Amino acid sequence: MARRANRKKSSQKAAIPNYREDSKSASGPDPKLAIIALLLVVLLIGSGLYLSSIVEEAPEVSYGVQANLLTNDHKTEAGYDTDFVLIIINTGSITDTFDVNLKSNDGGFTISIEDNFDSVIVEKGKRKPVIINVETSESSKDLQLYAYMEVRSRGDPTQTAEVKLNVDTNHNFGNQTSTGDSVSVHYAGILASNTKLFDSSMEYIWDNYMYRKDGVTDQNRHISTLNANNIGCDGEGYPSSDCEGGRGMIKGFDAKMVGMYEGQTLSVRIPAKDAYGEAGQSSSDLAGEDLIFTIEMVSID
Repeated sequence: MARRANRKKSSQKAAIPNYREDSKSASGPDPKLAIIALLLVVLLIGSGLYLSSIVEEAPEVSYGVQANLLTNDHKTEAGYDTDFVLIIINTGSITDTFDVNLKSNDGGFTISIEDNFDSVIVEKGKRKPVIINVETSESSKDLQLYAYMEVRSRGDPTQTAEVKLNVDTNHNFGNQTSTGDSVSVHYAGILASNTKLFDSSMEYIWDNYMYRKDGVTDQNRHISTLNANNIGCDGEGYPSSDCEGGRGMIKGFDAKMVGMYEGQTLSVRIPAKDAYGEAGQSSSDLAGEDLIFTIEMVSID
């Protein structure tokens, strides 16, 4: 009798999980990359905070201007001219350019702004002077006349300042000066760089103009006229036989007095070379300074 063959049943062993440390999958996250990513995030956040702090700390820019006159209420004869010194003050927080324009001209004047000074750059908190020439008409005799000048900021055109120029034509000039004359004048001198007063014989200036050069106080006050001899003269007999000697004033001041009328007020900008010389050329503390003088011709002596 045949025996049934016994078949062995093939049995598959169940997979036994391996929990050893060294058998972890190599496909897991790389800790180095994670650290680099974290550092990048920190850097980005830090940069953002730094930029935000810069924006927050940036100073606010402001614009502003004020204007006034060194002297006002000038007397002149109808048909003649006079000069005003306009002072521009930058009250903003940054350097700005200011345009000077005629706003209204009720006096019917011929008004001229000093050459190359119809636009003026002024640093914050600083001042700059501009000479304004006003010529009256021959028909304006015995009148109280005026005009308005406007100063406008280019940084913010809404920021403006204005001044009123007052002129009295109820006045007659005396004789006109010429080379070789000796004259008496009143004057006020300011630095062209910053409008600080350094000297004056005008009582009005001492009483009202307080923006002064260091060291200039009321102890320097004097209100007597200045006597100037041989105006326009370089020496005896030159350039005129009326010259009995050389001029006694600085060149630019002296030259302005020639041709003025008794009673007239004019102003002049004098470069350093025609004043007290370039820096280092003299012992004067005004060496190297451009100057502006307002001169009132009192009399020919």
